[in-house]
Amino acid sequence: MTLSQISARSGALLAAVLASGTLLFGAPAAHAAPAGGYYKIELAQPAAAKMAISRGVVFQCEDNVCKAPITGSTPRNVCISVARELGEVSSFTVGAKAFDDTELASCNEKKKINIARD
Repeated sequence: MTLSQISARSGALLAAVLASGTLLFGAPAAHAAPAGGYYKIELAQPAAAKMAISRGVVFQCEDNVCKAPITGSTPRNVCISVARELGEVSSFTVGAKAFDDTELASCNEKKKINIARD
């Protein structure tokens, strides 16, 4: 192997490492750009705590507004869980899309379902 071959391979390896580092550390930061605000929930009543966990998602709350980063759960399931854990949801926004009245009613209705246990 000649010096030019070693140099070329080293350059290719360095480029691959830099590209991987950029994807590993840069992409998640861009993906999580809303900084804890992918989900924005307005509750009918102020939240009891400044932090709540629902479906493994940490919500930061102030008064009746709670925000959380993106999760693997469907937005509908997150909304239902929030309604069950934190109370009636009056507004639910996922990214830039706000739930309509029908979707909100579904979230709040599901929270009222109790499963009878024998």
